[in-house]
Amino acid sequence: MVEQCLQTVLPPEALLPGEDEDWIKTGLLDSMAHVDVLLCIETRLASPGLFSRMSDGPPTTTRAAAQIVRNFRQSLEVETEASPSPNESGPDGRCGIAGWGFALGSARVASGKIEEEFDLPKGTLKDRAGIDSVCRASASECEISLATAAAQQALEVAGVSAQDLDWIVTTTETLLGFPSLAASLHSTLLATSACRVLDIGGACVGLLNCFVTANALFSDRAVSCIAIASADVHSRLLSPGKVPGEFGGLFGDGASAFVLRRTNEKDDPPLYSVRASIGSCSGTFSSVLRVRPDANAAIVLDFDGQALARAAVERIERIVSDLERSSGVKREAVSAFALHQPNPRLVATLLRRAKLRADRVPLVAKNCGNLGSSTCGVALSTALDVHARKPRGERGPIFAASVGPGLLWTGIVLT
Repeated sequence: MVEQCLQTVLPPEALLPGEDEDWIKTGLLDSMAHVDVLLCIETRLASPGLFSRMSDGPPTTTRAAAQIVRNFRQSLEVETEASPSPNESGPDGRCGIAGWGFALGSARVASGKIEEEFDLPKGTLKDRAGIDSVCRASASECEISLATAAAQQALEVAGVSAQDLDWIVTTTETLLGFPSLAASLHSTLLATSACRVLDIGGACVGLLNCFVTANALFSDRAVSCIAIASADVHSRLLSPGKVPGEFGGLFGDGASAFVLRRTNEKDDPPLYSVRASIGSCSGTFSSVLRVRPDANAAIVLDFDGQALARAAVERIERIVSDLERSSGVKREAVSAFALHQPNPRLVATLLRRAKLRADRVPLVAKNCGNLGSSTCGVALSTALDVHARKPRGERGPIFAASVGPGLLWTGIVLT
């Protein structure tokens, strides 16, 4: 395992180091490559943060890393032997996706019209980015109304009411005021006073972070049902005069929502559940995209489109490979890939590089624009419409992957 993870960062022609050869002192790995190797091992073990808990610091030789892996696996065997049987421990923490839905801005604007608004050369968005149109919120729509519509769909599909919710977990990159999106959604859905709320950051990776967080919340046996939602209205922030059209013209408005509940043997068909999750932050690329308000509430944008495009494609490709290793599921066996889509041209590049089948990647950005935190959500909802109602033997896993400013990245496997 350690050698396989080393090979992911070494040039193809490079030889593996000796078991006691220090990776750092010999110059074999720099600090970022060392981190990538450690993250790869933690992913394979499904134990994030394993090496950060080492009192002597992270390993820098193959022998030391292998010994830590060996010790970790032995400790798991001891814990398994000491654990009570399922009947003795009560309900476990496994949850599944019982409902899903999304809502898009009701105004669909052609790319040519957007080019006129931003004073861009004709064909800039359609030819260079591959965007035919974007969805924009009408005057009567906002993040809260879109999230509410998506959540109501998800609740209906799940066959539960808002009064059944124990948590509402949300994410947004455009709703900047208070009450927050989670609190506002709690009010519009008429959830009970016992339902708790939580807002998650991460911008484009926010929804997948919501899944990871909600999955962890089910370790509390009192929790049985959680709604997660994402919503963004970019058109009122990233508008002509505030940001360049090459950036602002890519974005649309929309929301997505999912209902997770505790699974049981009577579920027919079985619910898709989070089997594995990975994520981290590649700070090397943090400068390629920075968006912030200035003192006068204008938008300050630092945007290196080419560098961001390269980093996004390379990182999503790496996420897919890491999800394969952490789950043992090969990409050829995956039914759908719910991916973040900065623009359709980058998606096409990613499909070629990662050798993904186009018919297994629900396209969102081509006709809706980049929906930010909801891009993965709309793609995942589309995938679930096709696969979630199939018997387990007739469907495959779903991979979801996204990157966000920072450069944050998250991936999950649903089975």
